[in-house]
Amino acid sequence: MQRTLYVAVTIGAVSLFASCGESTSPVPKSEISAHRTEWTQRAPAAYEYDYRLTGFFISFAGREIHVVVRDGVVQSATDVATGEPMAGPLTTWPTVAALFDEVTKAADAGMLRGVRFDPVLGYPTEIDLNGPPDASGSVFATGLRALP
Repeated sequence: MQRTLYVAVTIGAVSLFASCGESTSPVPKSEISAHRTEWTQRAPAAYEYDYRLTGFFISFAGREIHVVVRDGVVQSATDVATGEPMAGPLTTWPTVAALFDEVTKAADAGMLRGVRFDPVLGYPTEIDLNGPPDASGSVFATGLRALP
């Protein structure tokens, strides 16, 4: 929740300074939507992936977090380096659907610098965000694997 709140506040603050015109995102909304549809059609009911956030002033920036999701709900989040569960509510950690929500919000606010998608499943593997110095950075989602 801390990460989600921080990103939401950052997007809101930057959008106040953005012009009222069209989004300046280098990624067309149609491309984001097409990838989201691809993910929705191919998404496993249960999956795991590694999540990493860089460039933001937040306690877990730079740390790799292993996230397990079942039926659209995060079941666990573990620090890869230590093997310890992450403190705080599991809602802090995004599902792939939440990653798509972040991409869309950033694009709408003109903060999306770029995004890369998995060539097979279509989910965002790298989200690059522009903002004030303490609110620019990247989100990585790698190694996604379906679970039984």
